[in-house]
Amino acid sequence: MATAMLTRHDIGQGAYLRLNTSRLGRPAGLIGMVYAVGTDQTGAWYFQLRYLNAPPGTRTRASSQWSLNLHEEDLAHFDRIATGELHKLLKESETEERTLPSSWRGNAHPNQLRLFDF
Repeated sequence: MATAMLTRHDIGQGAYLRLNTSRLGRPAGLIGMVYAVGTDQTGAWYFQLRYLNAPPGTRTRASSQWSLNLHEEDLAHFDRIATGELHKLLKESETEERTLPSSWRGNAHPNQLRLFDF
């Protein structure tokens, strides 16, 4: 399904966007809600996203659920999604199998007492 490239006029607070390419350490398919739209001190237009489905446990350094200030040229990396499609996409991302942390999966010594039953 071919969609037209987004422009700054398509973006408003509360709009939902999906990242269509891996960018700035974020995986493709990540969904975000536009949290802020404005202009900075130089007059450049920007928008900020709040990520809704960031995969847990995949970060290699401290990260935030918020985006950096993104600009009009960054819109080429996003698709706008409708609210109905949003619920379907978020439900699909929740059903992905999550693995246990490696510290919980290890084979314990046979005489080692367990603190928790799994």
